[in-house]
Amino acid sequence: MSTRKSQELAAQVDLGVLDGLLSFYVRVFEIAVSRHLDDRLAPLGFTGRKGTISSLLLIARHAGIRPTTISTLLGIDKSITVKTVDELRRAKLVTRRSAADDKRAQELFVTPEGAALADKVETLIVAHSDEFFAGLMTREEHDIVVNIFRKAFNRLREVGE
Repeated sequence: MSTRKSQELAAQVDLGVLDGLLSFYVRVFEIAVSRHLDDRLAPLGFTGRKGTISSLLLIARHAGIRPTTISTLLGIDKSITVKTVDELRRAKLVTRRSAADDKRAQELFVTPEGAALADKVETLIVAHSDEFFAGLMTREEHDIVVNIFRKAFNRLREVGE
């Protein structure tokens, strides 16, 4: 079935209860944004790896950040963070050292290659966001949505969810 036909049929579907659920729209947007971003980042080798981009940028911005801090901040399982950090280490983008105050704790640092890639990724994701959302909402609407989600994100961090 052609994409046009699929789109026509999809437009006729009554979403029912889904139409009133923020979670439904968040999920649909997450999929669309991820696909768009993957296309933009493919030349850098970052497609399809959730949390890798955020982890790299956090490590680049916060030398010595601990994997547990990344897990807590991003709301992802610690085992996923370990896999992500291992992947970044294998790519020689980050290094890991024992913390001075607790030898069991690990601190993360970007390598020069990781710092250069983080700069490129940062530029690309800002351009991606501007490009993706420009056709969907005004800058004012975009800023309102970001502020709403930032508030919710901060609230989640406060309650520890």
